[in-house]
Amino acid sequence: MTNLKYFTTPIYYVNGEPHIGSAYTTLSADTFARYWQQKNGRDSVHFLTGTDENSQKTVEAASQAEKPVPEYLNDMSAVWKSTFEQMGVQFDDFIRTTEARHHKTVHEVIGKILENGDIYKGEYVGKYCVGCETFLKDSELTEEGFCPDHLKAPNELKEENYFFRLSKYQDRLLKFYEENPNWLRPAKRRNEVLSFIKSGLDDISISRESAELGIPMPNNVNHKIYIWFDALINYYTAVNTKDLQKFWPYAQHIIGKDITRFHCIVWPAMLMSANLPMPQEVFAHGFFTVNGHKMSKSLGNVIHPLDLSKQYGNDALRIGLLSAFEFGNDGDFSMDQFESLYNSKLAGGVGNLFNRVVVLIHKFLDGKKVRLPANNELVWKEKFATAMEEKKVKEAIDVFFQLVDSANELLNETEVWKLAKTDLEAAKKVFAILLQKLELIQELSVSILPETAEKMKLVLGEGDTLNKSVILFPRVEK
Repeated sequence: MTNLKYFTTPIYYVNGEPHIGSAYTTLSADTFARYWQQKNGRDSVHFLTGTDENSQKTVEAASQAEKPVPEYLNDMSAVWKSTFEQMGVQFDDFIRTTEARHHKTVHEVIGKILENGDIYKGEYVGKYCVGCETFLKDSELTEEGFCPDHLKAPNELKEENYFFRLSKYQDRLLKFYEENPNWLRPAKRRNEVLSFIKSGLDDISISRESAELGIPMPNNVNHKIYIWFDALINYYTAVNTKDLQKFWPYAQHIIGKDITRFHCIVWPAMLMSANLPMPQEVFAHGFFTVNGHKMSKSLGNVIHPLDLSKQYGNDALRIGLLSAFEFGNDGDFSMDQFESLYNSKLAGGVGNLFNRVVVLIHKFLDGKKVRLPANNELVWKEKFATAMEEKKVKEAIDVFFQLVDSANELLNETEVWKLAKTDLEAAKKVFAILLQKLELIQELSVSILPETAEKMKLVLGEGDTLNKSVILFPRVEK
């Protein structure tokens, strides 16, 4: 069985800047990638993120910014890439859908779909939401006739388009889900998708003759490919090379629950038509509110991830988001909860423990490492691994903090700083257990607190003596 893993995030629209919603998705994927890199080696994992640029709302945003579209695209894509880099995201590839490599692969894939007879020309009459970049049925609108997400009336369209025979793949999709029950997780998302498929699939429009921006249809340059039909192919574009093709069957798409229909109905049908392998799995996480409210500029509760990371550090941002609620569920993020986690669990828990133990070993043992014949702490590693491999990242973080708590309890119960003055040999045994715990804390931190893990590694050192301690989580002045 291969150890290869290929993690992807959605590619993000460039008409706005990153917020903690996009940070949540990207840090989740980055955390899973880091875990598997640590387990199987750096070269066993490929991690992709990027920007989705062939959009009408991008054209409108460029106009509002009074910039030429190419300049706007370059500027905003750079903002997204830089933000992720500053957050400590360790991606292998950052793709842009305006790149030549993507245009080439899109034509390659759509060419196969054309050859299979699954694209035809017809007239589209209906409603199109520019904000969603999608066509909407009357049944999907509010009572007022608005898009439920953007609360605006969609545009009325009547134009000649190309269509994809999605209806042709209804039975094959149902069979695929029956044979691969864990392909889409969590189960509630799978049930939603199955219900939608069973309700009957219609063929979908995949081109716009009136679009200003986009990739031309390979069989008609006057038609631009519909953004979603082009965007989904980015995952395949990124590994469509001789060296990286091996990763494709092991692709794991990390997405939000709002885009499951595209990723779990349209995308697999496209791959079936093009006779390409399926990705390994899709995981659709939930939404979160901020202090009980949906993120909104009018409410002033949109949080920029770099505001948090600059004040508290990248690791605090990562673990604060990923531990807020179970991965896959909806939940809430609050600054009170975040600050409590930082002060009690990171600064007061991990940081204080690490510093106290290292300082005490220097004081009483001149920094010399003491060892036990057996390691009794591995149960924590096993629990952590089980949770991470099931994508239960909050559960893994809970296990991590339980390990930290167990070390703090041992430190306080034994009062080893007193014991060392009266019975040094007994104290050495306590220090040996504490050192085992610190080393395991460092090991588990690699995926969930990567920058802190590097600091710990330097202090723990590779020789027989600990280096001087450092402050892992400095006190934050509000």
